[in-house]
Amino acid sequence: MVLGSGGARGIAHIGVIRFLIECGYEIDEVVGCSIGSLVGGAFAKGKIFELEEWMSRLTKREVFRLMDFSDPRFGFLKGERVFNTLQDVFEDEMIENLGVSYTAVATDLAHDKEIVFRQGSLYKAIRASIAIPAVFKGVDTEDSFLVDGGVLNPLPVNHVQHRDNIVVAVNLDGYPEMQAARPYSRMNAIGILQESYLMMRRRLATLTVNLYRPDYIIDIPHNIANIWDFDRSTDLIERGYTIAKSNFSELVLTKSV
Repeated sequence: MVLGSGGARGIAHIGVIRFLIECGYEIDEVVGCSIGSLVGGAFAKGKIFELEEWMSRLTKREVFRLMDFSDPRFGFLKGERVFNTLQDVFEDEMIENLGVSYTAVATDLAHDKEIVFRQGSLYKAIRASIAIPAVFKGVDTEDSFLVDGGVLNPLPVNHVQHRDNIVVAVNLDGYPEMQAARPYSRMNAIGILQESYLMMRRRLATLTVNLYRPDYIIDIPHNIANIWDFDRSTDLIERGYTIAKSNFSELVLTKSV
């Protein structure tokens, strides 16, 4: 199962996973970047529903409280407060000791390449994978500088190891819901910049899907949530569940995911 990047709308991943489990799927591999690495890590740790419960309780005030502001020269947020709080949801673990195959993908700005985590600290892998440039401080190591895996690869289907099973990819850069779309002629410069960025991500995801051919692709409209809408987690989980159900209504369950 491949879980893409996309900020708060990635909470929809939880709804997709819930639907697949209820249908009888056995998910034996998760590959994720950014928010997908977090949700995938919680699943691999066996704590996906604990993460769902915690996310569902978040309010706007609590989301703001988790923001540990940093020196803006290096990143808007440190990210330490989020991970300290996550300790109450699931503890760190060595990736190689997890119950399912787990891969997190980050981007190395120093060497212009993807970095794949399949061993070592789960938290360190997630921390690197979710380091949105200019938002979270990047992870500085001796010979690399790691940021969000979605920079180069928002839907890392190419890092699936077990291709003999059904591969389900959850793309958070799906086409926008038209009823919620705004006329481009009325957007300000920031809005146009954001839409251009989202279009670029959508093209990257499409190219990856066309090249690596997952068996099923679940497209989550990119405009169902803004990057910080974690206070809407209950709604986003339900949206993920509903969208997955509409995609899998006639699928015969015969293999692992």
